[in-house]
Amino acid sequence: MKILLKILGGLVGLIALLVVFVWFDMKPNIPDAGFQLQPPTITGDKHVLVFGATRNTGYEVTEDLMARGDKVTAFVRESSDRTQLEALGVDFVVGDAIDADSVKAAFAGGEYDAVITTLGAYSAPVPPDYVGNANVFDAAAASGVKRVIMVSTVGAGDSSDAAPKLSKIFLAGVLPLKTKAEDHLRASGLDYTIIRPGGLPPGLGTGSGLLSEDRSTMGFIARPDLARLIVAALDDDRTIGKTFAAVDPAQKSPIENLLFGGAD
Repeated sequence: MKILLKILGGLVGLIALLVVFVWFDMKPNIPDAGFQLQPPTITGDKHVLVFGATRNTGYEVTEDLMARGDKVTAFVRESSDRTQLEALGVDFVVGDAIDADSVKAAFAGGEYDAVITTLGAYSAPVPPDYVGNANVFDAAAASGVKRVIMVSTVGAGDSSDAAPKLSKIFLAGVLPLKTKAEDHLRASGLDYTIIRPGGLPPGLGTGSGLLSEDRSTMGFIARPDLARLIVAALDDDRTIGKTFAAVDPAQKSPIENLLFGGAD
């Protein structure tokens, strides 16, 4: 019995240490002020080609653009579930981001004002985080579509020190690819904006997400709030040539969510 109690005591102590580690490791670092995005003077006048539109952030972005009257063409794979997008009334072009020729064909098939890419996959045989995004940037440059927004992640490039240790472990295979894609975009000559979200908790968001150029920024932001920032950045030419972290000061860390509930 004493041995069992010692084992249980050791497990409790280990769990407590783990909780403390995660608490401090995932602790947000929010800047005092964010980049002040300007409201658009005109909406509903753009035709945007979206890569990654079938789910998560890409879908949220597409929904926001369609809701305000923009035209959206979604680049989708043959096997993609288009049910939600069809309900929005978007146009489609079919291809595979890993195949450069099909990406080039997508650009040849329409006249676009901008491109938004949220491409990324943890388990794909060939992750699109670099190859797919590089194909998008090259095809945009070749077709004359100058405006490109890429969704990356905190931890890529010069934000490496901002990422929690757990994130670096979990994203060890992805962060170098995101970094290469960012560098490829910066060297492309395109009018780019790179947005690096922190952690992406579920939920509808709080409406208080912000963009920061501070490379030490780390935090959490729900995908609907991230999508709103992406669309706002598209409207604001002052974001061209900039790289931002996207976080929400009202979002708690995972441990705080577990112990105290969701966003403030």
